[in-house]
Amino acid sequence: MKTSAQFTQQDGLYIDGQLHTFIEQQLCQQSQLPCETVYQALATLIDEFGCQCRKHKHQADDIVDVHTLLNAYSDKNTHPQCHVDAQTTAAVLDEYCCQVPAIIVIALMDTLTGTCNDEADAQAIYQRAAELTHCKNVYSNINNATAA
Repeated sequence: MKTSAQFTQQDGLYIDGQLHTFIEQQLCQQSQLPCETVYQALATLIDEFGCQCRKHKHQADDIVDVHTLLNAYSDKNTHPQCHVDAQTTAAVLDEYCCQVPAIIVIALMDTLTGTCNDEADAQAIYQRAAELTHCKNVYSNINNATAA
């Protein structure tokens, strides 16, 4: 399947060119992981959690664009509000060219950058991202910490 000039194919995924460049030049270098490992981790997360996340999606036009993603990681004071049941990202498409749930992409990017997140219902995704990349699990369950 051919992609447009805006997307690059990696591990069966179609990744926006700007995000692809960011992954190659920033995330992989910062995390000191081979780019192949990062793309394989992303593909695995989508395989394992894509259906579950899509099942809860109910807002068809609530999309995180690539600029929102990139701006969130260039300025540590901001972070996109990406809810598991509400958003996808047009920056990563699966093998069928369907938009991928944003929380999957964000969980991997958070894990690689060390950005903590407490997104509801995403603990398993963050745990798996940490396992796949051999990075620290950055999911912080504030509700459990407050109750303790």
